[in-house]
Amino acid sequence: MFDKMNLNTRVIIPAIIFVGILSVGLISYGQIQQTNAQSTGFPGLDKIPGLDIFNKFVGEHNSNNNGPSNSNADYLDIDKAVVGTDAKKVQAVLQAHGHIPKDGSGGAFGYGILTTKDISAVMVSTTHKGVLDSKEQKNKNDPVWHNHYVSLGEDTKNCGSNQAVTSITYQSPGQVLVSKDKAIMSNLPAKFTGTNALDNNKPLTLNPGTNIKNVVSFKLQPVFESDAPDAKLLAVCVTDIHPADKVIKN
Repeated sequence: MFDKMNLNTRVIIPAIIFVGILSVGLISYGQIQQTNAQSTGFPGLDKIPGLDIFNKFVGEHNSNNNGPSNSNADYLDIDKAVVGTDAKKVQAVLQAHGHIPKDGSGGAFGYGILTTKDISAVMVSTTHKGVLDSKEQKNKNDPVWHNHYVSLGEDTKNCGSNQAVTSITYQSPGQVLVSKDKAIMSNLPAKFTGTNALDNNKPLTLNPGTNIKNVVSFKLQPVFESDAPDAKLLAVCVTDIHPADKVIKN
């Protein structure tokens, strides 16, 4: 997601215009865009209506993050996030502090949007190798960015004090587009019904709604029964959860 009238006018009105244009632009672009485009670097990113205003908010022109720099995992630091919502969908643009990996070199990690439903229903975008949990992946070692709706809970045996994924959609609601230091999570529905990748693809419905609380980054730690290539997955732990430095909500 002022005292004087003149200051209100100069500050609030541009911000309202910005969020409105961004939300409409993302929705329009999402309807036109037919593929994920994660592997192509999201051509046309600069054509999204309102992105020029977003760039001023996040200070892109002062950024030195023009190429991969994963040594400090600075892509896990979300400098700013802009989230637009209506009753049915969520649109979000995230700017990380560093170049966001798309080739698996950053390990298993992702970004999440928390609503007032908290950990019972979370909108996330993730990338990882080693686990096949999404319809978007070609195989278990495909690090393609994809969305999930997940619920979290306790699994002290496998995850200790960290949260564990208790259910996760096999399908990828909405779209996720990654380019340089930006991630766009668009057309995320308030409610989604799919199947549970952790429970024999049984029906799963999660309803996070659109009342946004925060935007976070996190790491994923899968726990297997053994080191064998075909070992059973026992748990997926969520670690190193960090909130965005700034969230602008509509």
